[in-house]
Amino acid sequence: MSALQDYAKAMVRSDINRCIDIEIEHQLYGYPPELVSVGLEAIQNGLDAEEAIATYTNRGAES
Repeated sequence: MSALQDYAKAMVRSDINRCIDIEIEHQLYGYPPELVSVGLEAIQNGLDAEEAIATYTNRGAES
């Protein structure tokens, strides 16, 4: 199971401890869940999580 899938399942179960563990493991602790998911998807696809988050959040600034 990917970290993204594990994170989503932990969110559904309200397993905050598992969510935090995943966030810490992938250096995403402190981001809101939406951005953690963006970062985990990037990692899953072999991309840089921080860069993916920056790209995602900058889209809103362009509107």
